[in-house]
Amino acid sequence: MSTLEDVLTEWQNNLYFKQEFKKNPEKALASAGLTLSQEDLLKIKSMLKISDDETGNKSDELDKRINK
Repeated sequence: MSTLEDVLTEWQNNLYFKQEFKKNPEKALASAGLTLSQEDLLKIKSMLKISDDETGNKSDELDKRINK
């Protein structure tokens, strides 16, 4: 079983994983060899909300949290 930290590390270091995770989290996790509990999967999905920043560009909430 993988941890949220494992997923966040993959998110930061693997652009392909990041793009695929946004489309289909379960498939991206499986492709990366990561497994999460249902609870952790729900947590990470909730962190991926996409919002408009002040310039009108789309930005990932997860990226904002990681870069703090």
